[in-house]
Amino acid sequence: NSGSITMSYATGAATGDGEVGGLVGNNWGRINASYSNGGSTGGSNVGGFAGFNSGSISTSYGAGMVTGDSQTGGFVGERDGWREGTASGCFWDIQTTGSTSSEGGTGKTTVEMQMAGTFLDAGWDFAGETANGTEDVWWIEEGKGYPRLWWETAEP
Repeated sequence: NSGSITMSYATGAATGDGEVGGLVGNNWGRINASYSNGGSTGGSNVGGFAGFNSGSISTSYGAGMVTGDSQTGGFVGERDGWREGTASGCFWDIQTTGSTSSEGGTGKTTVEMQMAGTFLDAGWDFAGETANGTEDVWWIEEGKGYPRLWWETAEP
C-alpha cells in the first residue's frame, strides 16, 4: 500500500517469503479503521496486520496466527527505522496471533479484544456513542467477537 486504505478487512491466510501481513505486506501509505483475522506465514517481516510498516496505521487490529523466521509481530512484523512507521490506537490478540511482541500496536488477550472498552479508551468511534465521534465506524457484540465495521452484518 502506497495510498490510502480505510474501513477494510481481510480474512484469508497470507503466505510469502518476506513482508507478509494479514491485510498488507508493506505499508508506505495510510491505513485507518481496518482489520485482519487470517493467518500470516513467511520468512521475515511477518505481521498479523502488516508485514512491514513505514506509513501510518490507526484504529485497526490483527487477530490471525503469525508464523515466521525473523522480524515477526502480532500487529506489525517490522517498522521502518528511518521513516518511523506509526500505529496509533491499534491492537492485536496475543493469544490468537501467538505473538507477545510487535513493532506497533498494543497486545491484548482475546477477552480484552472482545470488549468495547478496550477500543473506546483508544478513541475508536463505535455505533451508539458520541464521545469518539458520530460516524459510527465500528460495532461489537461484547464477549462474542471482535469489533466489526458498521456495514458488516454477518461474521466473516
